[in-house]
Amino acid sequence: MSSTLIRKVMMQGKYNNYLVGGNVCNAFALGDLGSTDDFFLVGAEPVGESNYPLLTGNILDSEGNVLFRLVRNMLVINPGRCSRILSDHVGYEIHDGNGQPIFKVATRLETLPTTGEECFVTTISANFFNKDGLLVFKAHSGDEDERIESDVKSVFGFTGKFGFVQAFNDDELNVARAMLLSSGAIHRVISGRITGQEISLDGVVVFNAQFDKCTVNVATGEFVILGQDNSFNNTRFLFSGPAENIRQLVLKLGNSPV
Repeated sequence: MSSTLIRKVMMQGKYNNYLVGGNVCNAFALGDLGSTDDFFLVGAEPVGESNYPLLTGNILDSEGNVLFRLVRNMLVINPGRCSRILSDHVGYEIHDGNGQPIFKVATRLETLPTTGEECFVTTISANFFNKDGLLVFKAHSGDEDERIESDVKSVFGFTGKFGFVQAFNDDELNVARAMLLSSGAIHRVISGRITGQEISLDGVVVFNAQFDKCTVNVATGEFVILGQDNSFNNTRFLFSGPAENIRQLVLKLGNSPV
């Protein structure tokens, strides 16, 4: 049994949508995208006919400390000792180290007013804080009092082009595009000068970064290089997994008459 949503609909997805801050959309991006110490949240459109949401983000507590990093719904960095608990339906909850629920995702069948057709709609329940401890997004499962503060950078709707954009500049929109096209697999931004470090490029946007005397690991090959000032000097690359398969193929093609 479905209910009818009365919301602003932007770039409706075919099988799954998000209801975020009063907006129904196939995808969204909020906050300081790719930051390691500030809030961001990206909802990518599920692949194919899937109704399972793809959420990636950096979630902080009310004091501005990072609780966890979520990549395609999985906890990958977890200083807050949080746990992910699956529900009986499509969705999950994340509890903090004391067992208190802090993040809930639920997907249910709804009827959208634009077409009268049914689709799955994902809502989020959480209070989202930035690194200054300010509440920037209050999500209550799509309730009327759900709100996003006006100064939070945001994008609603993505089909290769963006639906609604607030405050993101062109470079930030390129980062948002990379994240959404990768279905949330890309979740970090590396920029500036990096010297003598071991770095993984998987899940990374390299933006105007200069690597010197580094070791760079590549396994999945899911990364993007943006900007006009990138360089790799005296840097060693180590390939594994799918990236190593591609490297071997390129080497073989290099010796081929094709």
